Amino acid sequence: MRVLRQAGKGHRLFREVVLIARAARRLFIAAIVCAVAASARGIAAEREHGPVAVIFMYHHVSPTVLPGPYARALTVTPQEFAAQLSWLRTKGCRIATVDELVTDVHGGQRGACEAALTFDDGYDDVATYALPLLRQTGARATFYIATGFVGQSGHVSVRQLRALAAAGMEIGAHTVHHVDLMTLDRMQARREIQESAASLRRWLHGPVTAFAYPAGRYDAAVAQDVARAGLATAVTTDPGGVSPASDSYALPRYRIERGSGLSLMQALFAVAPRAAAAAATVPTTLAHIAHERIAGNAPDVAEAVAVAILAPRFPEQVLKVHVLALPSATVAGIVLSGVKFHAPVDRRQFAGDVRMMIDRAMQAAPAVDEVDVWATVPLPVVAGAQVSGDYAVPTSRTVFSCAVTRMQAAGTPGLGLTYWDPTFLAAGAAAPAQGEHV
Repeated sequence: MRVLRQAGKGHRLFREVVLIARAARRLFIAAIVCAVAASARGIAAEREHGPVAVIFMYHHVSPTVLPGPYARALTVTPQEFAAQLSWLRTKGCRIATVDELVTDVHGGQRGACEAALTFDDGYDDVATYALPLLRQTGARATFYIATGFVGQSGHVSVRQLRALAAAGMEIGAHTVHHVDLMTLDRMQARREIQESAASLRRWLHGPVTAFAYPAGRYDAAVAQDVARAGLATAVTTDPGGVSPASDSYALPRYRIERGSGLSLMQALFAVAPRAAAAAATVPTTLAHIAHERIAGNAPDVAEAVAVAILAPRFPEQVLKVHVLALPSATVAGIVLSGVKFHAPVDRRQFAGDVRMMIDRAMQAAPAVDEVDVWATVPLPVVAGAQVSGDYAVPTSRTVFSCAVTRMQAAGTPGLGLTYWDPTFLAAGAAAPAQGEHV
């Protein structure tokens, strides 16, 4: 984990501890930088020089949030989803299934804006809330089903699957038990893939040719097993656009999360460069607040990150956004208050909000390779004590920290290497700070 320079011995001690982990990860970071940069350049080039085809990944569409540390981030409200559909239609985008989009792209038939909407895991709320909105707008989508959960509480039934298919939706396989295929031996992985597709074909009395890798994890052998199961496409969780050169068994997708999906679509399908589009839509007051809370050697990147995480008005107070651009990688550090909140927060919501901040930061700033987040609480300082320099007394204490690389963010909704102080938010919800604003 990279920890950016902060005043006080508390931060210096924390930095010394985590630098050990940083050395072990240096080669890993260097390896992903080229891939990240290439992806960002590819999307920018498509926006600037040609039509754009993008696959978006959803999980829940519901007015309520289920229990779980990341459920809030992965739950889009019906109102948000309707607004996204409306914007795509107004923009003139073709809303297609994955099979249709790939066929259009590889056949040279794509328009200036084409989007495939996908829904992972097979939650029943997508049949209840997403399907009616799709039908209202005449849109089609792809639903990836983990077949071992069909009929269980919170998941679609066979009847709902048939209703989705009858409405023109594409149904794809997502293994039986939603297990990371890279953790299984070859025979187990094959069974997960083949049995999932076979169940769907049996229930739907028709072909199933789409597949999604759980957590986006696969290798060449897994992709080969997908093809042998009679599946023609497979999607990952790596961000990027679909081009004629895209591998049909390694299709990239952008993750849609609560509060950030529409801005992501607008950025990807915008005619103007992202920075100019963002500047035109960011309120002056928000831009000013963001500018006042940035630090580091890449102020433009830091301000883009700050605007992105301040706009949703998270209950957690953002103290500083520090971006350090190095030859090997660009790291964004987000410092949160561990004592001042705009609304009550418990550990589950705090973790979900932090993950949303990380995703928004990476979406707003493609140059960022890693996002580190930590929360601090102030320490009492004796009057006259030295608070800067090598002999400074500690002025704050870290109570939470995490570090997520872009590759990790694409593959899992977790928080990577995480530290929680045992006392931080352990007693339940934290009280909001009085008179505090964004």
